[in-house]
Amino acid sequence: MAFYQVSNFSLAREASDAEIAALHALWMRHPLLIFPRQRITDAEQIAFARRFGALEIHPAKEHRSSAHPEIYRVANVDEAGKLLPPASAGAKYMSLTRLWHSDSSFREVPSNGSILHGLEVVKGAGQTLFCNLTAVYEALDEAMKRRIKGLRVVHSHEHILGFVDGLKEVAGEKYEPLPPVTHPLVRRHPVTGRRSLFISPHTMEGVAGMPEEEGRALLEELTAFALQERFVYRHEWEKDDVIMWDNRCLMHAVMPYDANRVRRVMHRTTIVGDRPVIPAEP
Repeated sequence: MAFYQVSNFSLAREASDAEIAALHALWMRHPLLIFPRQRITDAEQIAFARRFGALEIHPAKEHRSSAHPEIYRVANVDEAGKLLPPASAGAKYMSLTRLWHSDSSFREVPSNGSILHGLEVVKGAGQTLFCNLTAVYEALDEAMKRRIKGLRVVHSHEHILGFVDGLKEVAGEKYEPLPPVTHPLVRRHPVTGRRSLFISPHTMEGVAGMPEEEGRALLEELTAFALQERFVYRHEWEKDDVIMWDNRCLMHAVMPYDANRVRRVMHRTTIVGDRPVIPAEP
């Protein structure tokens, strides 16, 4: 999977409208943009992200920045800098980042994109993987495309919590309630018009109207196909890398690292979606 590195651009300064328009056009051509060596504050990250839309407040209350709730702390340390105890709800929730997902797929209107700042990175581990779901859909054979045409998938934040023991029991205290939603399995990008799969393995409960086992088998088959090396990019983090990606056509996951001993701190801003998911077929 290809990406585009944006050099000689500072996210800390206020860009002109023309520069933002040019970046957006570049983003629509390359859904994964990498901005290296960005020593920015949370406030500067928020200001940059807002040039592309309103910002989301994540339902996981514990991982929001207390100073800037628009910042979702993808971190295995608390705001005092202490490693999260392995048995804590916070550590368990962070472990879920290792599952493939698309940010906010559990919302009625999922996010347009995410911007992630690597503050403390792990050398040789904790890489972020990205999968291009447009390329995945285009590579499916015609029989599979016919098979999945018009299908809808049930996505649920509560389903995420079920992957780790003990999280559902604290859901009311730790996470804002969100009802399950359904989204098209094949979507059309509102800007580029290109079709892509919309799979987010950690939120998908099943295929609407399909027997549970049959739906689960189909989603697992599509996920296995998507995770072929030809569709995936692995990002080796350097300190102060900033990555901007399009959630409307990419999914991602974090590679394992020793979260009980090694610090990993990322700050994410998430661009609110501007419309419901557009099905590929009218």
